[in-house]
Amino acid sequence: MVQDNLGWNKDIDKVTEKFSDSFGSLTGSQLNHKPNPNVWSIAQNIYHIILLNNSYFECFDEIKRGNHLLPQVDAMEQFAIDSLETIRPYASTARPKKANTWDKWQPSITNIDFKILKIFRDHQSVFKIHIKELQEFNLNQTFVKYPGDTNLIFSLDECINFLIEHENRHWIQANEVKHVLIPSEDG
Repeated sequence: MVQDNLGWNKDIDKVTEKFSDSFGSLTGSQLNHKPNPNVWSIAQNIYHIILLNNSYFECFDEIKRGNHLLPQVDAMEQFAIDSLETIRPYASTARPKKANTWDKWQPSITNIDFKILKIFRDHQSVFKIHIKELQEFNLNQTFVKYPGDTNLIFSLDECINFLIEHENRHWIQANEVKHVLIPSEDG
């Protein structure tokens, strides 16, 4: 599914609004609350999104400069489709697969500044700038390498969709932490 800049901007704005509306009134202590050692806090979920997206932003910059290196494969389009199928379950909001993220995307900080939501909003603005700057490329025929430690590739349009879905997945995770922290009145 190829979207235009405006569609992705709306999707990014919706995600940003969900994070602000859901967590904007929380204190720093609440944002950093971990229900147990194996669950990320709300702030860690947000920080993880920023870390992951920034690694893709570096790839986007390489594409714009013309020095992004891809793995050598015979059928690039099919490899991109297969790559997406490999990684999609880890970004899906349905969350069929739990994942241990690569070390470089682990939110190692346990006490994250309560300004993380403002940092996230600013980060989302940068995301939209990248999308605008990538519009000069054929987004379904330009490929980006997965910045993790494996050789996967995606078309730019699928990559952007993937990142937005990944943000939504982590909003769900963060919201689950909020519901443990502040139980709803319906039980």
